[in-house]
Amino acid sequence: MTIFPEVARVTLRALVGRRRTVLMLLLAGVPILVGLLVRANSDGIAEVGPTLDGLVVRIILPLVALVFGTAALGSELEDGSAVHLLTKPISRTTIVLAKVAVAGTLTAALTVPSTIVTAILLAEPGADVVGITVSLGIGVFAGSYLYASIFAALSILTSRGLLLGLGYALIWEGLLAGLLPGTQVFSVREYVRGIVHLVSPSVIDSVVGNAAVPYAAIALVAALAIASYRLATYEVRGSD
Repeated sequence: MTIFPEVARVTLRALVGRRRTVLMLLLAGVPILVGLLVRANSDGIAEVGPTLDGLVVRIILPLVALVFGTAALGSELEDGSAVHLLTKPISRTTIVLAKVAVAGTLTAALTVPSTIVTAILLAEPGADVVGITVSLGIGVFAGSYLYASIFAALSILTSRGLLLGLGYALIWEGLLAGLLPGTQVFSVREYVRGIVHLVSPSVIDSVVGNAAVPYAAIALVAALAIASYRLATYEVRGSD
């Protein structure tokens, strides 16, 4: 497993310092801007949890994770640079874990602070700021790695991972999973909401409730297993 830090370091160097990172930083800053605007015109709002759920969990979090998750390995597969990694005797599971770890960490590094700062700005005087920020922070942190694993797996399964992931994030997670009864158990957003509810029940409601943790764990393991298996059977062509 000594190769893990090296793969992670190379992945981090590939993802950070590019224009995408600046764009993701700006995207993650949108909730803070909204919080500043609200604070400038009022003393805050009462429903901080639902507001951040609709803004961060539904939109910002999956979009940031999508960009980092699909780029962590998908970009290397597309441009052929992954051949240098795949032709070495390295466990495919190790590669996937390192890629997801970096993508998830970058996603969390942008979205968790943004969520916490925005929650502080939006909260009315007298609100349970500690409970709100801690629960939302933990939920978004967990969601960062879960989304990253799903999008990384998607980028290995298809060269259209970014496009399909965008459709999944906006259509399924953003719309259908919240409207169709029973589909919430297949929604990462609901897992995040469930984790937030588990930490602080008053912040936000959840359909899956305490089952969010095992659902999230199953989804994470499944995504990592699928990605590892697909990468293990990936054919390295001579033209790559």
